[in-house]
Amino acid sequence: MGTLFVDKLDPQSGTSLELGSSGDTVSVNTGATTNLAGNVTLGANGKTITVPSGCTITNSGTATGFGEDNAPYFFARGSASTQTISHGTMTTVEYNNESLDSDNGYNTSTYKYTIPSGKAGLWFFSAAMYMSSLGDGQQYDLYIYKDSVNLAGYRTKPGGSMNPFGNIHTISNFAVGDSIYIQVFQNSGSNKDIVPNSDASHFAGFRIKANV
Repeated sequence: MGTLFVDKLDPQSGTSLELGSSGDTVSVNTGATTNLAGNVTLGANGKTITVPSGCTITNSGTATGFGEDNAPYFFARGSASTQTISHGTMTTVEYNNESLDSDNGYNTSTYKYTIPSGKAGLWFFSAAMYMSSLGDGQQYDLYIYKDSVNLAGYRTKPGGSMNPFGNIHTISNFAVGDSIYIQVFQNSGSNKDIVPNSDASHFAGFRIKANV
């Protein structure tokens, strides 16, 4: 193999410079640095650009035209028409009927979503719930929990008899194995029902991006 020493390669005027032929491999020595100061097109339509395992792509500029797909994601509702909530007791909402669960992170028996392996990062979670027949000044709370930590909450004290609707959201960083679930509280002095299978009631979430 011969070595060509030059300071610059230029194509003929109005043409393109091509390196290699079909079936060839053009390599840059592992100790060398390649600086591409102009516009660069990698690959052609239908071709695949592969980054080997162990490599790191660092972006210090602006990335356009591609991005994450907001997976994993899930969406669940309850299957029962009502769930009884005792007075003065924090109760986990029984969303036991999932319609979406891309990575099998939701447990329909414990009503918890657990961050899957390799899916840590910034997540969005949302929950909503109807409570039946609260009276004047009676309290209704809805909470998003991560393990035993309260991340977000909603509280209402209606000024008259009503069926209050609660809706809460949170955005936070989560680690693999974190479990997220929804709890409800009411202080009416007696048992009350929530409606986990209404069209508006839900427990849902998706990953916004990998670890930040």
